[in-house]
Amino acid sequence: MMEKITAAELKTILDSHKKWVLNDDGGTRADLMRANLRGADLRDADLTHADLRGADLMGADLRDADLTHADLRGADLMGADLRGAKGLIKIMGVENKNIYWKRFGRGLNNNNYQFRVGINKLRDGELFADDARVFCSFPGFHFGSRSWCAVNYQDRPLEAKIRIPEEAKINEPWATDGKASADMIEILQVFDTKTGEDVTEKYKA
Repeated sequence: MMEKITAAELKTILDSHKKWVLNDDGGTRADLMRANLRGADLRDADLTHADLRGADLMGADLRDADLTHADLRGADLMGADLRGAKGLIKIMGVENKNIYWKRFGRGLNNNNYQFRVGINKLRDGELFADDARVFCSFPGFHFGSRSWCAVNYQDRPLEAKIRIPEEAKINEPWATDGKASADMIEILQVFDTKTGEDVTEKYKA
């Protein structure tokens, strides 16, 4: 883990960033990529367009901060206080009953789950991780767009068109890299990623 940025260093970065936002002389865009900002006091901070990719913001105080167009891809917001924060946008816009995609290993397996065409739920006793501040939370079934799955899981031989049931719990992290999760998914169709063949019949219960 990188050494934590001190309060004085952070103030210098934010002051320079504010000048950059206002097009004042001497301003520099805040480069906080992979920065250790655990527990940092960022109340009312102007983080417009700031680079926060992969930053550790666990427990940070971001109340009333302006995060408009800030790049939060891969940032860890677990425990962060986001009350009143401005500009937060969930880029996927996940809604129940929407159609998405998921990739699987051989036999329609994933993370020790055996999936089947139809409704798939978490195991009995598993508690769905629904904290939107946590990147890549688990337990939960991750999904995304077809193109996102193809880029990020090129080695998986099966892909499925899925629906998020109306009664499902969903979690789209504020710092998502393009995926969200749900406590249940309905698999509609299954395809071989190499040939494009519809192999749905093989995986019906």
